[in-house]
Amino acid sequence: KTDDGYVLMTGNQIGALLMDFVLENTKLTKKSAVVKTVVTSELGGEIARKKGLKVFSTLTGFKYIGEKIHQFEQRQDQEFVFGYEESYGYLVGTHARDKDAVVSVMLICEMAASLKAKGKTLLDRMNEIYEEYGYYRDALESFTFKGKDGLEKINSLMSELRDKEPPFDDIKEVIDYSKPVKSEEGYGYLPASNVLKYILTNGSWIAVRPSGTEPKIKIYYNIKEADQNTAEKKLMYIQTRLKNKLGLEKVRS
Repeated sequence: KTDDGYVLMTGNQIGALLMDFVLENTKLTKKSAVVKTVVTSELGGEIARKKGLKVFSTLTGFKYIGEKIHQFEQRQDQEFVFGYEESYGYLVGTHARDKDAVVSVMLICEMAASLKAKGKTLLDRMNEIYEEYGYYRDALESFTFKGKDGLEKINSLMSELRDKEPPFDDIKEVIDYSKPVKSEEGYGYLPASNVLKYILTNGSWIAVRPSGTEPKIKIYYNIKEADQNTAEKKLMYIQTRLKNKLGLEKVRS
């Protein structure tokens, strides 16, 4: 709540706040590790890396984070501390192998109470993190293609992205998860998945994937800039350019 009304924080923002709060209040070891998905903002990962933790990335779906916990326990080379995905799914501790809203809500309340005692809000702390790490603007767009031709259209769009030149100029790397992609050292390869991820030179990225449950194609944006105004402008530019390239301007979200 702010003087101007309520601000809805994204799953990535809450995840970064929880990462910051949990790591500050946990006894960490050299084996401590955190896990996020490949379409989750890098901000939480940057917070963890600054504290010396190893960051693991999985495919979309909390089952993969649960699988990573199992691997840690089998190998005994890492200790799971926190895992999360951009769609408001969080897990602290190894009592479950899935997202846990009960513990997450409790921790968010504790975090809010701790900040309130200092005269701050969750949004105040979020802005402090942005000042330290840079501003991260995340967004998600979904485009629906119903009917018998919907799946064919979605597959066509993914093929177009793979076959043609990347839609952006300042691309550092393109990751196609339908091909073998190495996991972290010693952890083999990620399972094949119909996902394309464009990583830009400044650390921003855009990921495109079909939904696994609905006739939709999803586009994830994670824009990193020095400040909010610059990030908003960059996001709008990238969204417009990609939708124009794919002919999505008039498709219902």
